[in-house]
Amino acid sequence: MRHLLARPLTIAAWLLTACGASLAASPTAQDPITPLTAAYARAVKPGEQAELYRELFGTVLRRVQRAYPREVDVPSLVAAALKTIEPLRPESGEPAAVFKRAINAALASLDPHSAYLDAREQREQRSAMSGSFGGLGMEVDMAEGLVRVVAPIEDTPAARAGLRSGDLIVRFNDQPVLGMTLADAISRMRGQPGTPIALVIRRPGREEEFTVSLVRETIRTQALRWSMEEDVLVLRLARFTRSVGAMIEKAISDSTATRMPRAVILDMRGNPGGLLNQAVITADAFLSQGEIVSLRGRTAGNRRSWQADPAEQLAGVPMVVLLDGGSASAAELVAAALQDNGRAIVMGQRSYGKGSVQSILSLGAQKGALRLTTALYHAPSGRTVQRTGVGPDIELMAAPAASAPRGGRREADRARALPGADEPAPPKARVEQTRCPRPQKNTDQALACALAFLKAGAIETFLAALSPAESSARP
Repeated sequence: MRHLLARPLTIAAWLLTACGASLAASPTAQDPITPLTAAYARAVKPGEQAELYRELFGTVLRRVQRAYPREVDVPSLVAAALKTIEPLRPESGEPAAVFKRAINAALASLDPHSAYLDAREQREQRSAMSGSFGGLGMEVDMAEGLVRVVAPIEDTPAARAGLRSGDLIVRFNDQPVLGMTLADAISRMRGQPGTPIALVIRRPGREEEFTVSLVRETIRTQALRWSMEEDVLVLRLARFTRSVGAMIEKAISDSTATRMPRAVILDMRGNPGGLLNQAVITADAFLSQGEIVSLRGRTAGNRRSWQADPAEQLAGVPMVVLLDGGSASAAELVAAALQDNGRAIVMGQRSYGKGSVQSILSLGAQKGALRLTTALYHAPSGRTVQRTGVGPDIELMAAPAASAPRGGRREADRARALPGADEPAPPKARVEQTRCPRPQKNTDQALACALAFLKAGAIETFLAALSPAESSARP
């Protein structure tokens, strides 16, 4: 099992070394950035801060031009940024706020994941990747220009306040959400533990908006939980934060102290992703050979592949990976690696389909950072999961309400999502998951199906234990 250095960054932390140097150049008369910097200088209050951010436009846009995985039309980015500056009166804007709004408008025209992070947001992202931060305790995305609750985290202010998947946040205190970026919204929800915030909520099926008052707490996300279901080891992996690889190694060591499990289930339902190196370590833990993943960017500096180390945890032990529509990014990388190398059967629903890789590029002390899409990752088969996701070997058909994490939206539904691959192979079987026998009353249906499959030992045997009305094999 390979041990890689964990860093408190996003999924493409390894790219920082290659992209850390400043790419800013002195603008020329023909430089397409000049109209933007001139408009900015006219619109903001003059001073040292204005000059700092004026120069930062060139730094950011040239880094985008160098590192983005597709050819970039810089004049189009400039035009998007100018739209936010041109309505301002001369010398009326705060330099930092005007810069952030303008550069994020430019970056949003590329894809849904690229954004500028100010110094505070950069610190908060580091904290989130460590698994501890001050906030409300919920996963969110954007929908209809508002913040949508994907899922509250158990035993957090959001969960205790009764927030539900699909709720739309309309205002933070008295500030409208409409017009904010997702990064801005997350930054406003996070803060010092003990500080209050009021959310105005719009709930599907309820006519009137309502207000929920919450107090921020220290949110400690438990990335990994494990249990033994009879003689099957179940690893519930919620996200890829720092040290997940070490957590998995310890869970396996603890669970095998008395006896070797007959099988293992890696449950990554609802896992939104996280750190690339931790995803590679996780996949590598269960592989002894073969490619894990390859990154393919436009430049040589943004291309790399990883091969499995000969050491393997639980070698020869049958394995199932559980996915759903909320399994994204790093979770999809791991599932695809185990599936393509024949190490695991994937069960559940097709995953979210985020196959792009973001690098965090520091812009200097107190200048924030650029979160930029720099590559697509490709499974050992050569296929990218971008837009289309990882297809299960055995599809578990659930009631609509139970099978629609993230509100049923996937990467392909997002504005400006990058193009991706062809559809994944159809499942080898489809099973109505409510028909799988539950060993205990509190065992959820998808887990029950995984346990039933591992007990059967093969797809055909598994299907034979169900009546024809309950399942169907692929013709």
